[in-house]
Amino acid sequence: MRRNTARTIGIFGCSLFIFLFCAGAGWAYPSADGARSYEIQFFSVKLHGKLDYTRLANAGISKIIYRVFQDNETDGGLYFNNTQFRTLKPSLEELVREFDFKRMDLCAWMIGRQFKWITNTFLFDYEYEKGVRRKIPKLDVFNPDAVEKINMVFKELASHKIDCILIQDDFTIRHNEGFSRWGTSKYRSVTKVVPNEQQMMAVGTLYHLNWKRIKVKQLTDVLKDVVRNCKMVNSAIKVGMNVYYEAPLNIKNSEDWYSHNLWQLAQTDLDYIYLMSYHRQIKNEMKLGETANRELFKNIVDKAYEICKEKLIVKIQIRDWQTGDRIPESEIKAYLKLVPAGVKRVCFTPVTLDDYGYLERIIGEPRRHAKGRE
Repeated sequence: MRRNTARTIGIFGCSLFIFLFCAGAGWAYPSADGARSYEIQFFSVKLHGKLDYTRLANAGISKIIYRVFQDNETDGGLYFNNTQFRTLKPSLEELVREFDFKRMDLCAWMIGRQFKWITNTFLFDYEYEKGVRRKIPKLDVFNPDAVEKINMVFKELASHKIDCILIQDDFTIRHNEGFSRWGTSKYRSVTKVVPNEQQMMAVGTLYHLNWKRIKVKQLTDVLKDVVRNCKMVNSAIKVGMNVYYEAPLNIKNSEDWYSHNLWQLAQTDLDYIYLMSYHRQIKNEMKLGETANRELFKNIVDKAYEICKEKLIVKIQIRDWQTGDRIPESEIKAYLKLVPAGVKRVCFTPVTLDDYGYLERIIGEPRRHAKGRE
């Protein structure tokens, strides 16, 4: 969720005048059919017997996103029965038994690569940093055995009575990752050139360009396999994936940092692309003032919608990552107004059971606005 390195995205694109005019006019409210729906993402796994489905549905919430993993070295594991990894507790099964599927959908939020607690390090990837290759606790997407394990656990998750799976933002290959023997062998087989880690890391070299393309294709291919396998088990299930806010505006950097190409991801069988457009994170990392930040936010979500269309789900943070404090309602409403009218789904995160009234007040205004235009 947090990242420490500030990144440069580039020219914002649209003029400040147009930005302020559009925001002031309220053009970004839902379209006339009032069809925008809202989702909430919980970090807590202790929701059993505590969800007020009637109140949530009346507020416009159509989906609950439930975390099914705990990722740390000492007590990490999964919160559903499976044969691939440690099961901490069958919390998903417990929630499914009581869940009101008539009122809303249930989405399981699942990690994709980072499994810090597993002991079979043969499945791990390698990173290259300061001239040294070292093993990292992420499943190697170039290793067929690791890819099979990823596919198996997602198939088992898809077999549960759930409506959706959200793949965590760890499903990336970072700029210094992929240097396992499987990854370097892939490089050699594709390019017919002996791998050289320093050259593969050196931006601007042919080594680096080829390596980036190989990683983007490999990650996309594995993702396609995961989605296909989930839908083989449950043809009705929807699959979404978290992507970072840089992805729409800077394809080059997104490929370098994450091996993500948003245009390519949008062409896969993913049903949803969850854009982590966390406005305070953007403001902090980009060191922007409020006006410039809103302009950049608008450009990000506009471009994401242009690429992803109906697959796009815009994620809005409702808590400050540094303090944990809930963000004022007026601030959230201001950013909601910048979301393109064509975007039919917005996800709020992280949500707690104490946020019902807060969400009702935030969602109430655009819902009334949309109904008034019907």
